[in-house]
Amino acid sequence: MKYARLEILLVALAAFVIAGSVLVSPVEQPQWQELVAQGLVFVTFVAAVHWGRNAGTLVAAASLLTYIGMRIDLLSNPNTQAFALSMIGLRALTLGLIGVIGGEIFGRIKYFIAKAEGASMVDDCTSVYNRRYCANALKTGLGEYQRYQTAFAVALISLAPGLFTELRPSRQRSLLRSVASHMRNDIRLVDDVGYLGDGRFLLILPHTSKEGAMVCADRVRAGVRDLIGARDESVSTTVLAVPDDASAICDLARSLEPAASDQRLDDLCGTAGA
Repeated sequence: MKYARLEILLVALAAFVIAGSVLVSPVEQPQWQELVAQGLVFVTFVAAVHWGRNAGTLVAAASLLTYIGMRIDLLSNPNTQAFALSMIGLRALTLGLIGVIGGEIFGRIKYFIAKAEGASMVDDCTSVYNRRYCANALKTGLGEYQRYQTAFAVALISLAPGLFTELRPSRQRSLLRSVASHMRNDIRLVDDVGYLGDGRFLLILPHTSKEGAMVCADRVRAGVRDLIGARDESVSTTVLAVPDDASAICDLARSLEPAASDQRLDDLCGTAGA
């Protein structure tokens, strides 16, 4: 099962459960604040499933602040203050579990599914996608653009060789794994991260314009630089997007599997920039 299908299933299930909890509530007419709170739980769940831990955390925090604002009348009343604090504590726990812990779990499930379907699609060192998967993803992006004019972009983020080549193998693997984990948590779950070797990572950004990809690449690059304590010029980015960079994306796809003869890629690259 692809993660996109699992995402749809999970969101539909969450909507069903939340709607069911409202309908079978023992309270004859739930307060509007609690109805809104259930909606906030659903929004947090969607953010965690779709974008991962970082977005899930932000939405959970915003949802909690919204709920506190709705319950300010109870907090200001000494007779209901204890009750309000208990309700806020329960909501904080629920939103935290869904947004933070749930987002982390969903982020890992995506790559676990890839491993379960075929370990050859996941890089052993970094636990993100490997060159083969990236080549297939590039072909998919080019094909969707050719058929539906769907936006598609990639960002190549490269670490300067001096950052890791002189490290012991175990330390080198630890560094690359931490960078991969940071990237995975700093992008949407609909996006992908691949490791191409030699300190090069590829962000695959479907339904993303070049301008959006540049914003994403700059944010991820800055985060990686801060994570490993590198100088600004030691982490570089290159952003490519269709249609302007279709030929460069084709060249990148070919370089990832140079020994493979791929008629589909040849056909796509013959028309992608048209």
